[in-house]
Amino acid sequence: MKSIQSMRTGRIVSAAVLLLALAFGAQMIFGGKISGYEHAEKYTAGETDISGTVRNLEIDWLNGKVTLKYHSGNALELRETSLKTISGDMQMRWWLDGDILRIKYAKSGYKPVPDQEKELTVSVPEGCTFQNVTVHSTSGDLDMNGIRADNLKLGSTSGDILALAEAGNIEAIATSGNVLVQTEEETGAVSVSSTSGTIQISAGHVKACDVTSTSGNVSIDIRKADRVKAVSTSGTVSVALTEFASLDASTTSGGITATLSGQPGFTAEIHTLNGKIDCDTALSREGSRYVCGDGSAKADFSTTSGNIRLMRAGQ
Repeated sequence: MKSIQSMRTGRIVSAAVLLLALAFGAQMIFGGKISGYEHAEKYTAGETDISGTVRNLEIDWLNGKVTLKYHSGNALELRETSLKTISGDMQMRWWLDGDILRIKYAKSGYKPVPDQEKELTVSVPEGCTFQNVTVHSTSGDLDMNGIRADNLKLGSTSGDILALAEAGNIEAIATSGNVLVQTEEETGAVSVSSTSGTIQISAGHVKACDVTSTSGNVSIDIRKADRVKAVSTSGTVSVALTEFASLDASTTSGGITATLSGQPGFTAEIHTLNGKIDCDTALSREGSRYVCGDGSAKADFSTTSGNIRLMRAGQ
């Protein structure tokens, strides 16, 4: 018989996969075939070049890597490759719905060939900026190379997510894959979650950053942030902030390391049940409160059994 823990883990993973699919409106497999999608009759099969205006991009992919990149051409190019022959029914489907380009993995209701992967490459003309980009893959990596968009929403059930992007808002959800988000432009919100993969975030200026991990490690490096929240169950959390207003980091069994600038200053509340606390000796302590400089920024650290290490940047 399965242990209670393994049964709980199975339910959690199943729920995560379902929520991921619902969150992104992704294609799903029912009875060994792709579920039908709306307006299937309006989609065209196969690769193409699109010269019309595309302001919004929606991609539902099943099995294989999805790459978005810029190129020097004038058209938006859709290309798919596979080690096996791509049949007519398995060819990608696309529909330019006004300024929304919708891309599907295959024909509506198609039964995929077992173990066949297809890679999708979307080459975008240089200078193009999207309003909204939504990409989901059930089993495959997502590679967003320098894509510019007002809103970028990415999801992969079992693949890694790489987002080197300039976006007003970035959301990335992975079930068992790693997530890397890198952005240098001012970003409104960055929201990232992963069940068992690692999460790395590198950014210039973020107004709000929310990160959640179940068993993977979390690494956050942001020059300026209004608010940062990082939560991990059994993974470690590492945070480096040059300038911030609010920071909340918590774990159950993983450790927390925070490297924070002493200018103009911060006040940190630190709580751990069974872990150790290691702080920069230059900080003044008042019970569970540790103060640096004028104490204006607020930080909260808490663990159950993990250690907490708090350092000033440059030490």
